[in-house]
Amino acid sequence: MSQPWPPQQPMQPMPPAPPSMQPMQPMQPGYPYHPGPPGFPPQRRGSGVKAFLFGWLISGAGATVFAVLLLASYEDLSKVGLRIMYVVFALGLALLVGGVAGKVGGPNPAAYVVPALFAMLAVFLGTTNGFVFVILNAGGSEVFESMMENDPGAPAEFWWKGLKGGIALLGLAAAGGGTFGMASLVGRRR
Repeated sequence: MSQPWPPQQPMQPMPPAPPSMQPMQPMQPGYPYHPGPPGFPPQRRGSGVKAFLFGWLISGAGATVFAVLLLASYEDLSKVGLRIMYVVFALGLALLVGGVAGKVGGPNPAAYVVPALFAMLAVFLGTTNGFVFVILNAGGSEVFESMMENDPGAPAEFWWKGLKGGIALLGLAAAGGGTFGMASLVGRRR
């Protein structure tokens, strides 16, 4: 009878584990699971595009409302009243745009920059457009055409001189800084 190749040997039992080895422990929890590539921090929630869009819409609507308010109240409005109304409008717009930008932008500070710029632009354009509305209402299209031919910078000049330079800049700073600050507060809480 032939023997099978390779020769078969009976199986030996495994030696017991040394006493110094301990049984394996279950894995300890590490970092919480987050979607995205491994090794990178979790992605921020929020949308910069939505913050841009809502900042643009709210700022545009706010500028229009302020221009209409100036048109409705220009006969009874003093220079001090105009300056107070301007600063209050800048602060109110900052709270509104900043709150919405923080809510939709999430904790991403980059999503707050453009809405802050939109709020600053709305404060400026609301005042200059209000001046144009008043010119059209008080003098008609002939006065408006004359202004555009002879002094096209009159609305910006009204913004700077009518509000005094410091108040005009204060309104811009309140709108931009207030929007960014409010968006940061709301975005962190989200």
